[in-house]
Amino acid sequence: MPLKTIWSFLVRAWGTISFYLFPKTIKGRKPSGSAEEIEISEQAAFLCQKYIEARFTRSNLCYFNPRSRKKDGQSLAGCPEDVVQTLCEVGALLEQSYPKLYNNVLDQLNYRVNLAILVCNMFNRVSEQIVVSGVSWSRIVAVYAFAGALAYDFTQTGDTRFIRSMSIWMGHFSAKRLSPWIRQNGGWVSDHED
Repeated sequence: MPLKTIWSFLVRAWGTISFYLFPKTIKGRKPSGSAEEIEISEQAAFLCQKYIEARFTRSNLCYFNPRSRKKDGQSLAGCPEDVVQTLCEVGALLEQSYPKLYNNVLDQLNYRVNLAILVCNMFNRVSEQIVVSGVSWSRIVAVYAFAGALAYDFTQTGDTRFIRSMSIWMGHFSAKRLSPWIRQNGGWVSDHED
């Protein structure tokens, strides 16, 4: 995906806040859809948390240990370890193959605003651009790679306020855009052979 396309898109987006995407607050919004799609969205949030942890570990950054999110006293849906491992391995390969795309993301996006709604909006708009021409497993991994790169860049600038929120944003983005496709393609199941 050309960086100029992302940049052009974001420049237009900065002019207005599209609160129609976020009518109230991010917290407390429930994903719409079937119970299976809701579970997939929760798994997407869990996978994002694990991907960011792996990204930090690969970068020798201090270990990222997010607060455990719970729903009605139960841990949110996890994923099989082989799914987590496959996502992290393929995402690392993607980051290594395209270092200019996945390094210094904040500079590339000209991040200068410290408002959560704008950061969330930026995350959703770039993620949407990644899957705009169709959802596929490779594009889903690219969204996770973007989330990991963004979290890493935030940490490098000393601004860690949004790192915990990123997995929540991923869950909402998944509910809106990815969960139906993931459900139709067998859910978070790894066919990865060692």
